[in-house]
Amino acid sequence: MLTDDELKRIAAEEHYRHSVRKAIEAQVPPPAPAVPEKHSFGKKLFDFFNSSVGMWLLSSVVLTGGAAMLQQIQHDHEIALKNREDLTSHRFEIQHRLDSMTFLLKRAKTIGDAKNALNGVFKSSIPLTPELQNRSLASLYLTIQPLLAGTAKDKTAEAFELVKQLEESELLLQAQPDDKPLDSGELAKLTKVITAIQKLHFTP
Repeated sequence: MLTDDELKRIAAEEHYRHSVRKAIEAQVPPPAPAVPEKHSFGKKLFDFFNSSVGMWLLSSVVLTGGAAMLQQIQHDHEIALKNREDLTSHRFEIQHRLDSMTFLLKRAKTIGDAKNALNGVFKSSIPLTPELQNRSLASLYLTIQPLLAGTAKDKTAEAFELVKQLEESELLLQAQPDDKPLDSGELAKLTKVITAIQKLHFTP
């Protein structure tokens, strides 16, 4: 059994511990109040699109935009295909006419023969493409020029200028009688221009 002195000593120790604890607690700052959670714009946007209304809106936009994109791709493809077909048909028609003129000029003896050879400048007697039969060489080159780029476009522009020279030569021949012998110098000049045009071939 504890004596009175021991009880007093224990009570004094408890009182001391209590005083120390109070002093320590007084030195520790109180915890800061909890900050309410803030929802960022991105979080709100995510929550919206995650809702039924947001999903419906998103699917509508995606479907509409996707359909429009597919239509545009198909349209661009059709235009590119049409341009390629036009380039091919015009290219073969041009080459066919130039080859025919070269063939006829090699056998030309008179002004009439030369006139006949240069008919290909304005129309084709045996067209490869019927709708191009009555088109002049110059118009064929003008049609394909916007469809080309780079050196091919430059060559086409140069060929167009040479074709205009052929047109002028043909006009001068028209003023002369058909039975007049064809001058060798004139023949060489015409052949040279046509050969120069043939060298300016392009690839569609």
